[in-house]
Amino acid sequence: MHKLFFLLSSITWILGSCTNSVDTPKEEESVEVVNTIELTKDQIAHLGIIYGDVREDRIQTTVSVVGKVDLPPQNIISINFPLGGFLKSTRLIPGMRIKKGEALAVMEDQSIVQLQQDYLSNKVRLEQSLAEYARQKNLIVENAGSVKSLQKAEAEMKVLSYAVKAMEEKLKMINIDVAALNESTISGQVTIPSPINGYVSKVFINTGKYVQSTETMFELIDPEDIHAALTLFEKDLPYVQVGKDVDIHLIEEPSVTYKGEVILVDREVGDDRTSTAHCHFKTRPTKLLPGMMIGAEISLENQSVDVLPEAAVVKSGTEHVVFVKKTPTVFEMRKVQVGVIGQGKVQILAGLDDVPPSSIVYNKAYQLLGTIKNKGEEE
Repeated sequence: MHKLFFLLSSITWILGSCTNSVDTPKEEESVEVVNTIELTKDQIAHLGIIYGDVREDRIQTTVSVVGKVDLPPQNIISINFPLGGFLKSTRLIPGMRIKKGEALAVMEDQSIVQLQQDYLSNKVRLEQSLAEYARQKNLIVENAGSVKSLQKAEAEMKVLSYAVKAMEEKLKMINIDVAALNESTISGQVTIPSPINGYVSKVFINTGKYVQSTETMFELIDPEDIHAALTLFEKDLPYVQVGKDVDIHLIEEPSVTYKGEVILVDREVGDDRTSTAHCHFKTRPTKLLPGMMIGAEISLENQSVDVLPEAAVVKSGTEHVVFVKKTPTVFEMRKVQVGVIGQGKVQILAGLDDVPPSSIVYNKAYQLLGTIKNKGEEE
């Protein structure tokens, strides 16, 4: 009996011990955010704190952006053959430099021969029609002809004149000199000349292929108007103005810069909250090609804004803060919204509307931030 009592007592004691060993959840302690610091007069004197106000001043700086080398649509030229025909020969490959007037390709087709034959035939008929019209006019003057015959001759002359003129334009479109065209110069081949100085971007056909009149054969690039298309974040748009200077460099070669100027700023912001600034090169670079990735520094607008000295503003995490004197020995940390930073000044957009005069710490914000963080850790 005594043994049974002892065993039950032991089990009860063990269960009680297990129950007491389970940690009961404690209420989460609230962490007090420290945003004030109190210093002694000696500490303040030792730091040499200077006070001031937000002041109006002009500020100019640069913003770093990325983008790519671009071309306006008019500098990308698609080459086709308006008459349609077979590609007899070409030596073009992408990237090849070309000069204006240089042969791009030789085209061949019986329709080329037919157009020249029709032109020369109609030209002969037009000459005969002109002679007949002149003869009918003379007959009318001599009262030996009829008005109906004159009108018929005039109509035929006009129809042939229109046909000859239209064929002349078609021949010019395929680079045939109508002034030099005669029965001995008729050919089934024509050469397509380059309309620009530039280089070949794309080749879409091969030798022997029949090309439709609407089909693009080659794509050429005229680099004369090459420019930089730079991506701007929404926050920088108000400061980037037409006429501002730009230093442009290749992403892989940042030491070599090219001078540019902003010529257009797209004021429409996309879904990614960015826009585009288009910049002309002051001296056209030879190494830059369309599509290359570039970096740039744009000079921002030099304007009158509210500023503080750069030493008065310090970054705490992702926020900017300044310190304001509340009493002779107590300082309060204030969050501020900043804009342009440069030339030892920081633009203040918001956060200091209600501060007393001459109460902003001008020069020791970093040290005060360190002190207030240490105080928060101790507490």
